[in-house]
Amino acid sequence: MTFAARPIERTASLAVRVYAEIERMILAGDMQPGSRIKEAVLAEQMAVSRAPVREATRALVEAGLLVFVPARGVFVREMSNREIAENYDVRSLLTGLMCAQAAERRTAADVAKLKRLIADMDIAIAAGRIANYYEINLELHQLIGRIADHSCAHRVYNDLIRETHSLRRSLSSPGQTNLEHRSIVEAIECGDAELARRRGSEHVLNGKARWKASIETTAPTAAAI
Repeated sequence: MTFAARPIERTASLAVRVYAEIERMILAGDMQPGSRIKEAVLAEQMAVSRAPVREATRALVEAGLLVFVPARGVFVREMSNREIAENYDVRSLLTGLMCAQAAERRTAADVAKLKRLIADMDIAIAAGRIANYYEINLELHQLIGRIADHSCAHRVYNDLIRETHSLRRSLSSPGQTNLEHRSIVEAIECGDAELARRRGSEHVLNGKARWKASIETTAPTAAAI
């Protein structure tokens, strides 16, 4: 069977690169939730026309990182407290699932890598490098996802993480969270799937509890992993 493909616009690859750069700025916290996206300014900064910027922002609206407000423009998405709580709930289930499967599929090399990341986080905490701790934290959870080898769970998990990057960068107790990481890895190393599931799920729910405590005393967007 012959398919009739449509010509690819020459701006398509450029729009993809613009998308990636805007996404990077959002996830890095350079663009704060609620801030307005100004096409002309971004186009000038990136040395491109407004067309790829417009295309990229449309795609980011569909991806849920931006939101279009009629008569006002496009803004970085602000999550409500209910949306944040639901994100934690679903992420708890997915984390438990991936930790359980990682316990069944891990190798000695996998466990060694997990332990090394935990040690690196301890070093980052001792040095006060919280941003570095957060990046290693993400790497740990990504590695657990790869070991689990559950593509659907990992894909949805990553979507949920992307929604809350700017929120979760505000850490209140990295020492406690790394203790939880260590307990998860211990269960994975032992091959105890149910224990790994429970500890993985509880780790995220503990983060939810820390976030709920933080919004009672600080700004609504303050959070803890």
